[in-house]
Amino acid sequence: MSDKIVEEPKTETSPTPSSKPKSTSKFKTWLTNNKGLLFLTIGSAAISAGALFYLYFYVIKVPPLPSQIIGKIGNFVEPSLVSLAPVYPTATVPGVPRTEESPLNGVLFTKEAMSKMLKRRPVAVMTNNHIAGRPQSGLNDADIVYEAVTESGITRYMSIFWSEGPNKVGPIRSSRQYFLEWLSPFDALYIYDGCASTSDPRTNACGNIYSYSIKSVATRGAWRTNDRLAPHNEYSSILNAWEYGKENNWDEFPEKTESWKFKRDAKFDERGTKTKVKVTFRQDMTNGGDYDSEWIYNRNTNMYTHKIGGQTDIDLESKKSITAKTVIVEETTVTDAFDGKGRVITTTIGQGNAKILMDGKIINAKWKKSSRSDRTRYYNSSGEEIEFNRGRVWISVISKEKGKFDIIEQ
Repeated sequence: MSDKIVEEPKTETSPTPSSKPKSTSKFKTWLTNNKGLLFLTIGSAAISAGALFYLYFYVIKVPPLPSQIIGKIGNFVEPSLVSLAPVYPTATVPGVPRTEESPLNGVLFTKEAMSKMLKRRPVAVMTNNHIAGRPQSGLNDADIVYEAVTESGITRYMSIFWSEGPNKVGPIRSSRQYFLEWLSPFDALYIYDGCASTSDPRTNACGNIYSYSIKSVATRGAWRTNDRLAPHNEYSSILNAWEYGKENNWDEFPEKTESWKFKRDAKFDERGTKTKVKVTFRQDMTNGGDYDSEWIYNRNTNMYTHKIGGQTDIDLESKKSITAKTVIVEETTVTDAFDGKGRVITTTIGQGNAKILMDGKIINAKWKKSSRSDRTRYYNSSGEEIEFNRGRVWISVISKEKGKFDIIEQ
């Protein structure tokens, strides 16, 4: 069938200009005489509408801050305003005894606080330590921090959170194989951005995240800030990770999590005076000392304050110095992977020498880790497992051939 449209012929009854209604002629005359006024009226209305739009969407309906964003749609984030108050409070009520010991770092909690904590899983965060990524957010809320060299003598942290759930942690960076081996005993949720993908199982973090059944959060819920250049400006949230854990039934503390042994702080008159030590990760790649760690002991607080690259290390959110109750310097074999990317192979399973900084003293120790899923344990010269002070444990892993531990003041 043809789709040709046939126009109807015009008839003699079509109105002529002289036969148009008078009202139409009057409107045309008014429009011609008042064209400027009409344009002014329309323009004013448009400006008013724009002002109302801006007032509602950018003043009244304020967009959320990055640290207030939770929820997800696939790998994207659905903005929603949430309270900045802790969603998972661990504060204890005055007068209620703290009888429950954290298996991560020995801190004591009330039974009520511990019952809440057992309904969530530890979260491990790959944390950037490049000089462009400092100061970091959330380190002073971590229960345990691992510090080890990655490429070009640059160190990276893996911070483990459980007792506290900060809204902002990072900047986050990519995963490496040896961090997976330290992560495995905690069976934690894992926040990271990217991973090393190689044909060598000793460096193939991407493949082993899958083969180890790591509970990957990756970059879900992450965001970038405008105050730093990528890749040093990406952050995530422990609260968001716990919400994601609930969605995947990963919201219970792992029953088989092993614990270290813990003790009370030494009494003041029993504390030592080893006040300052320095940890060099790669003597052959000093980078001007930018990645050398220093620990300064405070006898009054019985804590160690961290310096990095010669500068006092602070938490970006609290503006407080980074501290630890126990510092472990673990010596192991670190070899080049020769993969063209500068990656290293760090031995985590086996045994080696270690130094324990605690109570103002330096303890010569041995570390032992039987398998990937076993927690590293530390023993004194008598073969007895060392009891740590309750509080943040910081573990610096250095090359026994190219790393160095120095007592620089006592």
